[in-house]
Amino acid sequence: MNKTPWLLCLYWLWFFGLLLMGLVLLWDNGILSVMFATDTTWLSPLMVALFLLTCLHCGYRCLFLAHQTHALQHWQAGNKPDESALMSGYLRELQAIPNAHEKQLMAELLGEQLRGQHQVGWFVTGLLIKLGLLGTVVGFVIMLGSMTQIESLDIEQVQTLMQQMTQGMKIALNTTIIGLVGSMLLGLQYLMLDRTADRLVVEAVHASERKLFAGAAYGDV
Repeated sequence: MNKTPWLLCLYWLWFFGLLLMGLVLLWDNGILSVMFATDTTWLSPLMVALFLLTCLHCGYRCLFLAHQTHALQHWQAGNKPDESALMSGYLRELQAIPNAHEKQLMAELLGEQLRGQHQVGWFVTGLLIKLGLLGTVVGFVIMLGSMTQIESLDIEQVQTLMQQMTQGMKIALNTTIIGLVGSMLLGLQYLMLDRTADRLVVEAVHASERKLFAGAAYGDV
């Protein structure tokens, strides 16, 4: 495990800072503002807001996992356990369980505690894709609906038809792009969180076993 428990938070801050910089550049160049202005369904701003809120949830989970990593390293160093950390209680219970099967159940419970809230993030990741597909369907409905309103092929009606079809196409493409890009970026963050939680569980089990063996060896002496 890395010697710097807060490195995960630094990685997230670096990643989130790049995301904010990219959004600012998109807004400054008028790309994001045009997407919002042309989306009469309000799906695009909703998806961007949902994406940013879920990114903040990732940041909160990074702080939580970094705190648990710090508590585990304190335990491994033989220092006083951090009672405010969830990890400390599980480490004591893992150390007190001699049975391998019960220790495995306790490790699974610890894993659920460490990554249980990540299911919300994975749900939002899938939801962004579904909202993007919904925007695609709505955009095509607007395009096809505009074609039913044409009565003749004069210039004014053809121009109106093209404007409505373009509006529908913009909604379809913009929501699809936002949904796909947002889901990929969120998936990357939650994959990093899940991997960190899995490593914490493995290290917790190994740390409890090393403490147990060390205590037994000390007793023999």
